[in-house]
Amino acid sequence: MSFTNILAELNREIASSMRRREALKTLFSEGKVSQRTFNILSKEMVDIEAAAINMKEKIEGSIKFWKAVASEEARILENLLVDFRFKSLIGELNEEGWRSISTIIGLCIDSINTFADKMGRIAKSNADLKANSPLRKRRNNTSLSPSQRRAELKSSDGSRCMNPWKPNCGRTEIRLSIYYNGRILPICDECWKEISEKNIEWTE
Repeated sequence: MSFTNILAELNREIASSMRRREALKTLFSEGKVSQRTFNILSKEMVDIEAAAINMKEKIEGSIKFWKAVASEEARILENLLVDFRFKSLIGELNEEGWRSISTIIGLCIDSINTFADKMGRIAKSNADLKANSPLRKRRNNTSLSPSQRRAELKSSDGSRCMNPWKPNCGRTEIRLSIYYNGRILPICDECWKEISEKNIEWTE
């Protein structure tokens, strides 16, 4: 299976897990699921979602790494090509030797560039998947970084709002989490609306 297919599967799994958790939270709020069942199922879903996000990040990092390696290798070979051409021009390398070497190096460069292009297409395809994924379709167009997303997962199992500017809130409808004064704090919908409308800064 290609990187593109793997990333697509991971995106689908993450989106599916989010929908399942929302359904579970709805059933729990309606009293149709016990606290014990909610905790068990929610933890399983969070673990699966977090694992998928972690795997996705590793693949994305691998794609970036190999694309950078390919670019550097192509640059080195191109420099070699220039050096050998210079040697052929000053008579240190005969024409037959130059043709042979330039053909081999040219094939290597073409192969590397093909690989780099493939990595680029995979990265673009993944970016397109992100843009169209339910993961990005959040209210108020609020986007979360992977670290924020993991923080949100950890605070989604019945946590109460811990808005540092409104410590007595305590709502359970958690929207996301923020990193503030060395702590990951779950924030509810209402508090997030207030925070997003004000010029408040915190460390992400």
